[in-house]
Amino acid sequence: LITGFVLIITAVDVLTNQLVSKKNKTEIIVTCALIFTANLFEFVGVKTNGADASLIWIHKGAKLAEFCISPCIGISAAVAYGKMYRKKFIAALPILHALFELAALPFGGVFSVNAENLYRRERLYWIYIVVFLVSIMYCVVAIIRGNKKYQAKLGTVTLLVVIFLIFGICVQMMFSNVRIDFICVAITNLILYHHRENIINQIDALTNLLNRRCFERCFENMKSPSYVVMFDVNKFKYINDNYGHLAGDEYLKRTAQSVFEVYGRYGFCYRIGGDEFCAVLIRDVGRIEELNRRFGEKIAEVQPKDGKYSGVAVGYARYEYGDNIDEVIKRADEMMYANKNTSKCG
Repeated sequence: LITGFVLIITAVDVLTNQLVSKKNKTEIIVTCALIFTANLFEFVGVKTNGADASLIWIHKGAKLAEFCISPCIGISAAVAYGKMYRKKFIAALPILHALFELAALPFGGVFSVNAENLYRRERLYWIYIVVFLVSIMYCVVAIIRGNKKYQAKLGTVTLLVVIFLIFGICVQMMFSNVRIDFICVAITNLILYHHRENIINQIDALTNLLNRRCFERCFENMKSPSYVVMFDVNKFKYINDNYGHLAGDEYLKRTAQSVFEVYGRYGFCYRIGGDEFCAVLIRDVGRIEELNRRFGEKIAEVQPKDGKYSGVAVGYARYEYGDNIDEVIKRADEMMYANKNTSKCG
């Protein structure tokens, strides 16, 4: 019942969240449904354990279904919250495991139910646990891979969630009469969903850079020297007016990708409005000139191939702890507009 309530809360939140795409809603709901179904079969198995002998096959069927469905949960969560890889291998894993469970059932390889209708784990039970953990770890790696394109630093949350889930599974393995595995899975699913929503709320939807709200909070706890680098797409209004807003969006995404590729390793990259971007460098700040040169070279590589792209104006200023950030941004803006005017770009 607790697991069911957690899943209902997750499902209602997902279905009423306008930030979640229709496809992603379906993926998350499927994950919730798999958790609920596996939990339901576990419940049936517990309630029929030691009951009338006429229920032996219901008991066996419930445990078989639970063991076959459980590895699908991690893979479904990987689809919902991460970036898939080695799809053929991972798709084959639950199928092969289900065939193994079916083949082992008559011999009591993984579990057995005796004549008194009592459940017992057998010598090959560890295979089920390994397959289940592989699906969970696949999900974790998929989430990490999926989050690489974002700059939201939520790796610690993911690690703690994994520790929580593994702890719950280990407790159930050590104490077979304790039933907390699917409660832990349901809570983990809810946390992963909100983890993803946290990322979505931090990024700009068009460019996948951090949004202006994050930029405004960036300097609140900044104590080390850093550089503020401002960017503005040249002749952006001309591009929109003459080639349409879809073309303008494409140049914004191209610019954002270049900013992220050059500066992303050394700090945080933001879209702060319209065609304006910012990078705040907090590591290796002495490389500012080198990074600006690399960015200029990257933009210059694209320009000859595309006559519409007039390039990007860049300006920067150093920030020291205690400085007025508005003044720092103003200095960076002034340099950027001076560079824009020098190149005769509006």
